[in-house]
Amino acid sequence: MTTLKLEEKTDIPLLLVPPLAEVIFELRWELQGDAQTGVYRDQSYPMMYGRMYERLKKDFPIIEDLPSVQAHPDTAPYVVRHRLRKEKNGWPLIQVGPGILTINDGRGYCWRQFKQLILRVVELIADLYPTSGRPLNFLKSEIRYVNAIGCDPQKENALTFLEEKLHTKVELPLELFTTSQIGPYPHAVGLNLAYPLNRPLGHFACSLNLGQAEGKPAYILQSVVFSLGEVVPQDKEAFDAWLAEAHTVAKSSFVSFCKGPLMQKFCAT
Repeated sequence: MTTLKLEEKTDIPLLLVPPLAEVIFELRWELQGDAQTGVYRDQSYPMMYGRMYERLKKDFPIIEDLPSVQAHPDTAPYVVRHRLRKEKNGWPLIQVGPGILTINDGRGYCWRQFKQLILRVVELIADLYPTSGRPLNFLKSEIRYVNAIGCDPQKENALTFLEEKLHTKVELPLELFTTSQIGPYPHAVGLNLAYPLNRPLGHFACSLNLGQAEGKPAYILQSVVFSLGEVVPQDKEAFDAWLAEAHTVAKSSFVSFCKGPLMQKFCAT
């Protein structure tokens, strides 16, 4: 089995024009299932959400109910239903639903502050989860970075951009183009890969897809670090270590993809 090990000594210079569109931390915990009905219920919901808001409302006073609240929570496990914001349309934000919580941030994100917020909320979940019944068991921990890198396939060869700017080479058989009427330049690209990860124990996934960002064509680069099952941290101290290691992997992958001309562009005024 091939395992992925990324170097830790990868410093990112100050990015004056960062390509970050969003960073998302996702946490899931075990639900109580009924084998006969197939229904999965979160014994802490919605009480924990209400009590969490009481603890966080000083910093996150804005509440938004998402469209998913129209469905009964037992029929939509692991679907966020409520959103807490610092200010209207502002970042960061916290989303909560049965068995799931996400923390999202945008372009103004700072890793130190983002990590502190994650640890604060993880500690809140552990503190507010009911002690009667099934114990709290975290099942999934994930951090995802979404970067948008401008590339217009109508003006440049998307595969050449992928190779020269993002250091990722994709080739198809030359005969495919010389013996048919297929044009040589793709107008859609979708690449998804996943690898086992040594530290933190889990998986690294990345994707490069042509799409749009703020109405302009772009490569959407996603780097994801996630752990499942018994290797998911279960307390604040373990999450602290997991987050540090996951951030190192994500940072290393960003440097690997964007080194050279792109990184210089992100650093330009």
